[in-house]
Amino acid sequence: MNRESIYYLPEGSTESTFCYDEDRPRLPLPKLDHTLKRYLESLKPFGTAEELENTKKIIETFRKGVGAKLQTILEEKAAKEKNWVDKWWEDYAYCTLRMALIPYCVMVQPLLLDAVGLAAVPENFLKSPATCLHHNMVFWKLLRTERLRPIASADKKNVFSADLYRRLYNTARTPGLEMDKVESHFRTEREGPCASHIIVLYGGRIFKIPGLNATGDPLSPQDFLFMLQQIQVKVESETMTVPHAGVPVLTNDDRTSWARNRQHLIELSARNATMVREIEEAVALLILDTHCPQNFSDLAQLALTGDIHSKWTDKSCGTIAFKNGQMGCYGEHCCYDGSISMSISLYVMMSIAEEGVPDWDVPAANLIRPEELVLDLDDTLREEIVRMESVADEMQNCVVVSMDQFQDYGKAFMKQHKIHPDAYVQTALLLTYYRLHGTFAPTYETAMMRQYYKGRTETCRSCSIESVRFIEAMESATVADADKAKLFKAAAHRQMELMNEARKGNGIDRHLFGLWCAAYDNGIPIPELYDDPLYSRSGGGGNFILSTSTLGYTINCGYVAPMCADGYGCFYTMLEDCIWAIFSAYRDSTVTSGHKFQQTFHQVMGDLRALLERTEMTNKL
Repeated sequence: MNRESIYYLPEGSTESTFCYDEDRPRLPLPKLDHTLKRYLESLKPFGTAEELENTKKIIETFRKGVGAKLQTILEEKAAKEKNWVDKWWEDYAYCTLRMALIPYCVMVQPLLLDAVGLAAVPENFLKSPATCLHHNMVFWKLLRTERLRPIASADKKNVFSADLYRRLYNTARTPGLEMDKVESHFRTEREGPCASHIIVLYGGRIFKIPGLNATGDPLSPQDFLFMLQQIQVKVESETMTVPHAGVPVLTNDDRTSWARNRQHLIELSARNATMVREIEEAVALLILDTHCPQNFSDLAQLALTGDIHSKWTDKSCGTIAFKNGQMGCYGEHCCYDGSISMSISLYVMMSIAEEGVPDWDVPAANLIRPEELVLDLDDTLREEIVRMESVADEMQNCVVVSMDQFQDYGKAFMKQHKIHPDAYVQTALLLTYYRLHGTFAPTYETAMMRQYYKGRTETCRSCSIESVRFIEAMESATVADADKAKLFKAAAHRQMELMNEARKGNGIDRHLFGLWCAAYDNGIPIPELYDDPLYSRSGGGGNFILSTSTLGYTINCGYVAPMCADGYGCFYTMLEDCIWAIFSAYRDSTVTSGHKFQQTFHQVMGDLRALLERTEMTNKL
């Protein structure tokens, strides 16, 4: 596996990065009867017989009545639009939310660069980000020239949309009083000019640096290092409070308050308007952070919060460099999904592994002075900055994160026992929650839908009646090992069935979401189905207790905050002999504990291995 085979189009290829996007098939719209049948089945782990019978009547009333009317509206929409849920999902699942983006709408990833030879030591505080900026600009240019290989199988039977790559760089989520808006300023070379500068933030101050040299090629790591050193000297030598510092903290306010402050900021002077535009149109952000993460969990947590005073959170992507040489990155979730984040971080890691650590004895070829963006402020904005600095300090530990490597075994052992690794881990997560809390958790797992036109994700509801049967048996002292193993494999098999159905467009939640949107947009009263207790108890309306995703088969692992106050975020990557996992929970929850979840997960994984090995040994006798 190398960059050549994954990322680069061969010389002379007639393909281009976005060449298949317009040909992607329409997002399927399931039949109402089929979705309601699957929905009722998904409720079984969460309701009593009496509750399920009542819900069955509610579903039937919905099916025969307003549901049929709403389905007709959806069918008309799907006939005119290739992706009937795309705009609704962006508007109602993301852009109408008024909460601060950190921690609720940001994807975070620790970068384990020491695995590819870039040591996490203080002397690399600026060298590591300089290296990452160079490789990010190479990737950006691959997109600009459309030479990034489209994601497709060799026979081209499975081709995925590259559309979300258009919102990786040069993009911002602009705040609105009632609804935000994603604005992408990225253009391919065929489409026109595009900003190529980068914004660096340090100590609440904002600097603009170029990403390309005079001939249009990415600046070298040595060039970037020269500029970052100048920024460091300027900020660290001016120890007195700088009157124009602190503006980025305003972006971490609730969206309506930030929309008002942003409008006031750009109306205050023409220079402010120009500078805000330069920030929002920039390729990406680099945040220099004086925190020193001490372990994996610390790194994951500080990549989310850290120096919030220096994060312009509206930006689609940013890299974070910590004072002790550790690195992280973040992405604004409305702009794109985790698969895009994983793609660029893997590219950077592979680039460093293949090209090696830069020779820092080579001098910079381009001696460029960074430009500080000094925004005009008035008393109103200064007061708002003071207020938000206090709020930001409170946000520091709002999410507790546990990250580590489960080293006892990995996907090789799971496949040896003919269980799909993802289904294995999903079932283990369900058992982990049950052991900690004594109940079954409504569980969201991301199903990727990028094989469809502008496709994003669907929900796979992992907690099935088959997983309930297995968990009850596993925790029983009277059930034989052979029966437990059989039920484990049945639960895992059902998980894969549910995932495959979701990927085909036969999920539950996006369809129910679309029906709700059809009612809302057309002034139709929201149906009783959405007020039924089992709707929210099963995860509907964003109430999934476990929010989970597999992030592939490399060491790159990221996370988001839990979906609800007393929930967990569970994210993992599966290697041959180990599993990297990150668990997140809210600090203020009196119910959850990310650290206990991590410990119990390790215990569960050990118990499942022991079960399968005992059963295998018995079968051989």
